Amino acid sequence: MTEGRPAGRRAIVLRRSDYNGTELERIVRANTLEIVYTVVTDTGPRLGVLIAVQHVLEHGTEVIVVPHLTLEEVRRERTWHTLTALADLVTASGVVPRGAYAVPRPDRGSG
Repeated sequence: MTEGRPAGRRAIVLRRSDYNGTELERIVRANTLEIVYTVVTDTGPRLGVLIAVQHVLEHGTEVIVVPHLTLEEVRRERTWHTLTALADLVTASGVVPRGAYAVPRPDRGSG
């Protein structure tokens, strides 16, 4: 934390190796985030989500930043919906609040 500057919400960043980072500083400032860990990976959405979940739990963060995603990609690719059960998902085009996509749970009452 910089002296005189309030601490932001704790966040991890999940980004591709070819991401040039131009939007990241803007995203961090606009959302008052404190980046505690950055993952650089070129995996597909499923493995990317698993990696993000591990680091959210490990670092106790409340925000996941995936700067190369758009809100439309998040809406279309259901794999990303899982992250919103744990944290806010911040993309270059906006924020998906925690809990925005209900993750179905198996019916535990039948049997």
